[in-house]
Parts: sequence; C-alpha cells; structure tokens
Amino acid sequence: MDPADSAEHFDALRALVGRSRGADGVLLEALRRARARSTGPTAAWAPAVAGALGLPAAAGLGPADYYADLAAPHGRRHVRVCTGAACFAARGGRPPDGVEEALGVRTGAAAADGSVSLQAVRCLGHCYAAPACLDGGTVLTGPDLAGRLAAQAAGGGGRPAAPPAPAAPPVPAADATGDPALLGGVVAGEAAWQVWPRTVSCGTPEQVRAEVSVAGLRGRGGAGFPVAAKWAAAGGSPGTVVVANGDEGDPGSYADRLLMESDPGRVLEGLALACFACGARRGVVLVRSEYPRALAAMREQVRRAYADGHLGRDVHGSGTDLDVGVAEGAGSYVAGEETALIAGLEGGRGCARPRPPYPTRAGLWDAPTVVNNVETLAALPWIVRRGGAAWARRGVPGEPGTKLVCLSERFARPGCYEVELGTRCRGSSRTSAAGRGPARSRPWCRSAGRWAASWPPTTWTCR
Repeated sequence: MDPADSAEHFDALRALVGRSRGADGVLLEALRRARARSTGPTAAWAPAVAGALGLPAAAGLGPADYYADLAAPHGRRHVRVCTGAACFAARGGRPPDGVEEALGVRTGAAAADGSVSLQAVRCLGHCYAAPACLDGGTVLTGPDLAGRLAAQAAGGGGRPAAPPAPAAPPVPAADATGDPALLGGVVAGEAAWQVWPRTVSCGTPEQVRAEVSVAGLRGRGGAGFPVAAKWAAAGGSPGTVVVANGDEGDPGSYADRLLMESDPGRVLEGLALACFACGARRGVVLVRSEYPRALAAMREQVRRAYADGHLGRDVHGSGTDLDVGVAEGAGSYVAGEETALIAGLEGGRGCARPRPPYPTRAGLWDAPTVVNNVETLAALPWIVRRGGAAWARRGVPGEPGTKLVCLSERFARPGCYEVELGTRCRGSSRTSAAGRGPARSRPWCRSAGRWAASWPPTTWTCR
C-alpha cells in the first residue's frame, strides 16, 4: 500500500454534498443567495438551503457559520469596513467608530429594523488609498469615510443617493525593470491572448513545461514552490483541474486585485497555458468576495474568451477542450491555503486538510488539482513567448524573475511596482527632499546591468 493511502479518510458530509450537485458550487451559492435575502441568524435559513438540496442541516450550517460573509449579520444595506494594517494606520490606530456613528450600528451587528449592518474585514485591497470600506459593491476610500457613507444613503431605506460616490482611485502602478513581464498590459498597453492561440495550435504541453522549468519560476502565493515541479506532480492526467488562486488576503497586498481588474486577459491566458501544460480540461478562477470589481472583470473576460474561441471545444482547431469557470469566495483568510481553498470550492468549511494526499494527487472532488497564484499565472505568457532562459536571467540565482511589490498609504509614493527579485532597498542617514526620513537608493537591475534610471517612488520612507 502506498504510504499516502493511510492518511486518506472518508468525509461523509463531503460525499453527500458531492452526490447532491455540490461539485458545481451549488451549495455555497445557494447559501449566499439565502443570506442576501435574510437578516436573521444562520440557524434560521441555512438548514432549509441544505434540505432543498437533499442534504442534512449540518451541511448548510457548517459553511454558513464558518465563512464571515455568511455568518455576519446582514441588513438590507450591508457595509464592510476594512480593519487591516494599512487602514488601521491610516486612521491613526483608532477603531472605525466614525463609521459606526454614521450608520447607527456597531461593528458586527445589524440594526434592529434590518435596514443596515456593519462587518469588519481584514483587507479590501485598497491599502494605497486607506482607509477603505465597501458599501454593498461600492468602494469608498479616504479619510472621510463616515461622511461619504452618510452621503450614500437617502433616507432610511439604504438606497444610494444621487449623485453616486466617485469611484475609488485606481491602483498606481509602475515598472522598475525596463521590460515589464507582469505589468506589460497595465503600464505598457500590451494586449493579452498573443501567446495562447499559437501555443495550443502548434506547441505541445512538454514545450510549455520545459520553458517553465528552465525559467525556474516559483509560486508567488507565498510558499515559493517550483511551478514545474507542482505541474509534474499532477501527472498529466486528463482529469486534472487547475485553480487560479485570487484569494489574496494578506494586509498590504493588492497585486492580484490589480492584475484581475486591469489585465484579466493576461491572468486567464496564463491559466489556459497552465491547463495545457498539465493536460487539464478544466480551470477555475477563485476571486475573494472583497474584490467585487475583480470578480466582475474576470467573469466578463471568461465570457469574451469563449466568444473569441480561446476557451470551449476544439480551441482554435487544436483538438484541445478547455472550460473555465469563476467562483466567488465567502470571506475567509485561511481559505487562501490550497487545501482550504479546495474545501471551499466543494461547498464545505474552508479548513486546511492534512497532507498527504497532496492536492496534485487528490484535490477538488478527488481529481488531481494544481493551485497557482494569480501573479504566478500572469508570468506564463511572458515566459512562453520570450523563453525560460530570458526569465532565468532576471532576478538572482535561486530566485529568478520579477515580483510585484505593494506599498501602502503611509509611503510617500504608494502603489504596485514590478521589480526584479534581489532589488536593493538601501537607506542612508541623509534626509529626503520631502523631509520625511532617509533618502532612498536606486535599485540595481541585474538583467540590464545598471542602476535603474528612474525609480517611481521618490522615497521608500514612511510619512
């Protein structure tokens, strides 16, 4: 017996959900719809959702009580206020009491008449313009959140006032490498879907895997696991599923949001290339619920990709079939871990599972599953087009390539910057021109063999 088999165990609820159409995310979506219609506690509506799908009450109560978006009290107007590190600092360490006063409700509660509710979340990905909140699907940022929330409501019905609040500021983005690999579409206007049609029609999975192996690309989700090794572990089975992990939840990080909102085609093209390399016919994009614009952008990009022939049956006459869907998270930081993410996609509580078996052997509904971060996938079109050796020449030995770095609101020039791994961030005792602390040094671009001529931020120091 394979030693990995001894670690496998039977999950009765998972098996029941799987036999009751949970494999398509029916349970979690049904719970989400029921939550939007109800202002009561989970016990008042979750068991009925499970019962309608032929499941025991526990199958509905489990995820409903686990995920913050489902468990939090909901009013007809639901506001999520960020209490993450950047927003905490931007408020000077004060709690969001001004927001509570403007809404007339405490954080984590709903008004007695069900008109409004307030939920604390850890990050909304607007760290460069903190503090921030979500009023329904409307993003509000800046120091006067209370005033802007008050202006959003007309009377007691929670209906948006006219004119609507101005759009939240876009993510400031810049390239510091001279040849952006990840931000090419954002800062240089490079079109997506330039690599996939040729690759799927004339290339082979082995060629894609070989270029990524030569590149030495490591996962950008945090663990830094070699991407080629993870793909190889899946074994090339036709039943393999590739998941694009857009459940970015680390406070101060909004690179994935930038890519999904501003260049969703590049993310989806990277997912298609990963599916091709792994022999997968199915891909899933998971977007956290705190990113409503990213969710809408990815769904629209999937729709357009099908219309343009990039996805579906016999893609570009290649004989390759590829279907991709977009799933919405439900508010759980832990569910960004790959086994917890898979549990959430199955409709269960987003709890990490013991390993082995690893997801590449038995993941989503026991199919071999590869989970790659959004930023990781966004690098694939550049690598396949330019070659793995070109990527390997960037960065430093053992950590090749480029990385997206996010600076929060307390920096003089907040935003998302593409830098080569190994870029130096050196300070000195000299005072910057703004008088805010040490002046910065320019970063060294290894591939160019020179110091960067124009580094976007004038200083790395805090205000």
